Amino acid sequence: ELDLFMRSVSSFWVISAATAARTNRRQALLAVIPNKATFAFQSSLSKSPQIHRTTVSPSGITVVQSMMNQFTNPPLPTIKKSAPPLPPPPRSCDTFVYVSADKGAKGPSATLFGKNSDRPSEEAHEVVYIPPSTQHPPGSIVCCTHGIEIPQVSSTLGVILSRPAWLWGCEMGANEHGVVGGNEAVSTLLSSELDTDVAAGGLLGMDLLRLALERGHTAREAMEVCIDLLETYGQGGRCSEDPNDNWTYENGFLFADASEAFVLETAGRCHWASERVAPGTYRNISNGISIRAESMESCSSKIRQICRDRGWWDDRTPFDWKACVGYGVGATLASDYRLEIRGREKAGADHLRKMSDQLSCGDMHSDDAPVWVRCMSDALRDEDSGICFRDSYGFCSTGSQISWIPPNSSKNSSDLCDATHFFTAASDPLVASYKRFVFKNAEEGGGGMTNYGTLELWHRWREIALQGGLKRCYSRDDKDKIKKVMQEAEVQAFSAITSGSDIHQIDLSFKSAVEQELALLGTKKP
Repeated sequence: ELDLFMRSVSSFWVISAATAARTNRRQALLAVIPNKATFAFQSSLSKSPQIHRTTVSPSGITVVQSMMNQFTNPPLPTIKKSAPPLPPPPRSCDTFVYVSADKGAKGPSATLFGKNSDRPSEEAHEVVYIPPSTQHPPGSIVCCTHGIEIPQVSSTLGVILSRPAWLWGCEMGANEHGVVGGNEAVSTLLSSELDTDVAAGGLLGMDLLRLALERGHTAREAMEVCIDLLETYGQGGRCSEDPNDNWTYENGFLFADASEAFVLETAGRCHWASERVAPGTYRNISNGISIRAESMESCSSKIRQICRDRGWWDDRTPFDWKACVGYGVGATLASDYRLEIRGREKAGADHLRKMSDQLSCGDMHSDDAPVWVRCMSDALRDEDSGICFRDSYGFCSTGSQISWIPPNSSKNSSDLCDATHFFTAASDPLVASYKRFVFKNAEEGGGGMTNYGTLELWHRWREIALQGGLKRCYSRDDKDKIKKVMQEAEVQAFSAITSGSDIHQIDLSFKSAVEQELALLGTKKP
């Protein structure tokens, strides 16, 4: 009851002490310790709010509710009896896209994509290149995470993936034809359909994403591959490396290419809804169901009937995916403030809106690729909003990707696209530099599957984080030198997007950038 109550208060964030996630000054923190609960909260309205603290036993919940109600506006909503209690909120990821504009329209000259992967801080992360294959014989099987086997297709595309090192799939990535994608945890009223038992055979959302990138030549095709696999095999399975952790979740995806993008959100084992992001428009997702009636392009065949049968939709109002599967209030959505965009999702939308405003007023130009990529890096490093956050022992931003996909990126051709991708390959995107990857240079790793040393780099940054960061591990001069060299390397990498630049004379390959950063940080423990 306490968990449901706290998450129903829209003016506050609820975060366990185990995750110790970052909060804004005007947000609430709930720290849970054995046998008691300590609450620290403050008014979200006062210009000079006071911090209020109280320690209570579980039996004192009503006292806490009374104190919290003094700072809650509007009043708590009434959840319909037909809607089951909401499951715990997913851990955080944020994914962005600004689709390239048609000629004469407002927007970037190429599609801009970005994502932060937020995972357990101790979970190793790597960036891995997997070459294309046109030699999968008939009857081949692909073995996904937890030994789930599905039929392999005759050929797969080359991909660059950013992923937890223990699993088969990925959190984000791109393929050689200029399709990018990101996966996020979401939570709906149908989450009870999920199963962590391997015998149930469900695919992880991260496995679905890799399969879509390996098989999809366009963003739409990648989404359709994902939908087909979802409906055929379902989703589910343990999402943690720890075999004793039953953490599982439903999934949201964002696929993009040079001309369009798609948001795909799932519910339960095999239900889904999709939304198209048109040229010259932008979109972001942040661990929540977000597709509304006016933007939904399509949905799974049975979801309307399910919502109707459970009393989440009255069949008279337009079917609103977010209102129905997210909150069970499809018939009364007009007055329900829980459907408003807020938190990290709102902060992410504000970043994209700022880019659009700067373009409109002339502060940015549609073809100024380094500036657009820099703006995306600023959004992904936004620590105040929680889009980027650091924690030595809980959840944190363990990797980050930015992609710039120009309109001439190939579709259904044998030529590699001209897209440029950037990865931090580090446990802290706030301090690590983005490193440039292009598929035309992918074979520098030796021709086969390779992580270019990114796993070693991730562990190096993890050691530094556990020691207290750069300022605790190095002298002031060494720390300043490390930051300066990484910043200069990142500027060079971003500048290399611009065609005709002399910057290509410098070795800016992904492999060399990883090696340079490893050498800069040193091989011995700090």
